[in-house]
Amino acid sequence: MKKYLALLLALVMALGLCACGGAAEEPAPEETTQTEQTGDLEKIVITEPVRGYHWAPVYLAQTLGYFAEEGLEVEFQSVSGTPPYAALFSGDAQFTLVGIESALMVNEKGQGAKVLASTSQKYPYSLVGATEDYTTLESLRGGIVAGGVNTSGGPYSFAMACMNYAGLTPETDVSVITMASVGYAAAIQAGELQGAVATNPWGAKALLDNGGQVIVDGTDDAVIEDIIGSASYELFILMTSDEYLSANPETVQKVMNAVAKAMQWMENATPEEIAENLLPLFEGAEEELLYDAQYDKERGITSYTGYHTESGFQSALNLTKLAGGISGDLTEDQVYDETFLDKAWENLK
Repeated sequence: MKKYLALLLALVMALGLCACGGAAEEPAPEETTQTEQTGDLEKIVITEPVRGYHWAPVYLAQTLGYFAEEGLEVEFQSVSGTPPYAALFSGDAQFTLVGIESALMVNEKGQGAKVLASTSQKYPYSLVGATEDYTTLESLRGGIVAGGVNTSGGPYSFAMACMNYAGLTPETDVSVITMASVGYAAAIQAGELQGAVATNPWGAKALLDNGGQVIVDGTDDAVIEDIIGSASYELFILMTSDEYLSANPETVQKVMNAVAKAMQWMENATPEEIAENLLPLFEGAEEELLYDAQYDKERGITSYTGYHTESGFQSALNLTKLAGGISGDLTEDQVYDETFLDKAWENLK
């Protein structure tokens, strides 16, 4: 009997080992990697001339995960040497971050592009005098003013508008030249510049810290309305080509859904929260981001709706013509398509 029981016990144990061995040989479920999870996301490219705070709602749509929620994988590409919007027409990018003057110039040339959203609602530029000797526009008479890197850009047109407002004739009373902002400090120190256009708060701060004086503050509603004819000015924009918009309306809607969410988040966020969430795309710029975010909140530069104003559009036309970027008039319908923005806000409500 004992021998029989021992044999029976051995048989049971053997069967148990076979069962365990069989389970171990089955392939274990593979762990899904982050790459596999995002493998089905639609990839899009957004170009930019430089990484700049005033397109913050679009960057936040990325860092807050709103693009991913819409099924999009976004790559931002900074473009130098050629206009960033050129990639729209070559098919190398689907969207671009530029200034409103670029949208006007592209459409006058007949290439066809639409502004989908404006990320700023006030003029963020300022005209800064080089030293305490230059505190008014009249004090610049006979001097040289730097207006950004090209004659068709926003900084140059802003400088020209300021000179015209003061009754100063370019090339006769004052020279408005092109110069990259990185060269401002050295040129001022050498006495080669009497004024310069700062395109962001941090850039203006750098000039002021070295003895510069604000002559024209673009965020001052009363001052800027006198100069350009409008207190609102939707300078920074998100744009796509007419061809891409027509062929890919679903993708355009996804982009606008994400951007609207970011605008909504940004309106209620603190400067510290904004700076922290922008940092992944602005490595090493903690101090600058926080300064810009605080300045933005105080002055109300960012647009939290994305829409343009009629007066802002008319001022953009006038300034771009003044700088020689365009020669004729365009209609708002030629330049803007805010229907996707409308739908995005409807979805959020």
